[in-house]
Amino acid sequence: MKIDKILGIIKEKLDGINYAFIGSVNLYVQGIGVQPRDIDILTTLADIKKIDKILEKYRIKDIYFDESEGRNSYRSFYKIDSVEIEVLGNVNNIARQPEALGRKILINFNGINLPCFLLTDELEAYRKMGRAEKVEIIEKFLGNK
Repeated sequence: MKIDKILGIIKEKLDGINYAFIGSVNLYVQGIGVQPRDIDILTTLADIKKIDKILEKYRIKDIYFDESEGRNSYRSFYKIDSVEIEVLGNVNNIARQPEALGRKILINFNGINLPCFLLTDELEAYRKMGRAEKVEIIEKFLGNK
């Protein structure tokens, strides 16, 4: 899958940066049967600037501050091989607590260790966003573990 290759590219380029994969790509990496359309990354305010410099040649939208829907985060967008990558520099996102980044885990995916949010933190974020379908998928997966 194209996303698999791009995850490897991102991992290599962002070595040493504090970030984690979130959203559907996180679920996918952790073995939940979803097909991500894009790649979402959560980082800190300081590290979004570092990521922007590293991924500069892929940038499709400059960093901006987004207060909509309680995001309260800096956002930037990139595209690698037609797959969109969104990076959130968390300031005070109502759905994703900044301390959750400190609880990230490494998931071995196709032989590489990818930093991912805990599924319990992802579940809580989806609850806060009112995404019932994703909540149900994660709860079912966690119930089967």
